[in-house]
Amino acid sequence: MDIKNSDNILKTISQLLINKTFRWILFALLIILTVSSYIQEPIRFSGKIVFGGITYKMYYFVLICITLFIYIFNFLGLEFTIPFSDNFPVFWYIPIILVLYAIILDITINSKIATKTKGNLEPPPKYLLPKKYRLIIFYFIIIFDILAFIQTFIYSGINVEFKTTILHQFFLNRFGGYKPGNILMFIASWLGIIGLGLDFYMIRNQIAFTACKYNLPDSWNF
Repeated sequence: MDIKNSDNILKTISQLLINKTFRWILFALLIILTVSSYIQEPIRFSGKIVFGGITYKMYYFVLICITLFIYIFNFLGLEFTIPFSDNFPVFWYIPIILVLYAIILDITINSKIATKTKGNLEPPPKYLLPKKYRLIIFYFIIIFDILAFIQTFIYSGINVEFKTTILHQFFLNRFGGYKPGNILMFIASWLGIIGLGLDFYMIRNQIAFTACKYNLPDSWNF
């Protein structure tokens, strides 16, 4: 394969990644998968204390709220650069955000803490998938999050008003630069790093999951 063909392939891939429709579809899939991963999370049924008197149930509720908060910033970055639709009213997305958080809150409230006791064979909820399928959900989340990060990096580019300080070279000039008119996109883009960190943290916990670690019944090891 010659250099010209390689450049054409890379250009085609780049154009696909920053395609407006594809970016919105990818974002929607991320939201769906993230909520699904929380529904499929056995650790949210744990009443074991993590630290400071906080149970794993509340700890994971905080984590999912932080994750959604990061996605809200990503959403705003998309909405202000490539609006979903020009026909929607201003702030049309606020009810959707409230409903999304209400769903997470309802799931958490209705997650009855399961405790491991001698002879306790309490089965997990019937809708809870086996570990190998739960991991697949997280693998897709990580893949899609990386793609979303790459999309933003390509779309925003590097600030042409380049400065030679290390801070500018590796941080302030990335994702279009920290400048008026681009601050929201800049913040949303770098928050993606935190989101990726949370993704890897969550999947690590899934890989290492054992019921006894979270004081859950042995029947939850599946």
